[in-house]
Parts: sequence; structure tokens; C-alpha cells
Amino acid sequence: MNIEIKEAAIEQLRKVDYKENEGVRIEAIFVGSCSIYVEHELKIDNKNEDDESFIIDGVPLLISSESKKHLPDKVFLNYSDGLGYKLYSDEETLRYNLQLNRVNFLK
Repeated sequence: MNIEIKEAAIEQLRKVDYKENEGVRIEAIFVGSCSIYVEHELKIDNKNEDDESFIIDGVPLLISSESKKHLPDKVFLNYSDGLGYKLYSDEETLRYNLQLNRVNFLK
């Protein structure tokens, strides 16, 4: 898997205070319907056992094995003040106006 983070997104993602074992999860969730549809999300999450982890320009990224099945081999992540984060490939925009939120863990 090849992930390219554009400079504007790197600047935003470096502002986050990541705790130990945390990263930005790029998630692709298959949503069952009458057509093939995948919902994409960004969130700060703990690393799970089946995650592949990357560090790109100092930004920790997480992608589950399940999400990898629904993502292109190469994805880009960018940021715009007006549109939030944009996840896309050479072929299509996967989702724009993504917001980055931390997963709340029950103690």
C-alpha cells in the first residue's frame, strides 16, 4: 500500500498530540446495500493487532487488513481549510470533508 500525504495535511496532522500506540486510522468500511458502497473515515485510534502501521513525515498512520481490501493500492490525503481532509486516488475522490476525531475509549 502506498500512501502520500500532501503538505497541507501533514501540517494539520503534526499538530495532533498522539499518545503511545495511537495513529491516524484510514478506514474503509463496506456498507451492505444493493450496490457496492464503501464509507471512508479518518480518526485517531489505537493500533490493533491486524493493523498495518506507517510513519509518513512524522505522522503515524493505521490501516486495518479489512480496510486495505477496500482501498486502492495508492491513496492520497490532503487538507483544505474549507473542505477538511480529502482522501482520493488517481482514479477517484473517495471522500472529502473528512474530519479527524479521536476515538473515545471506555476505561
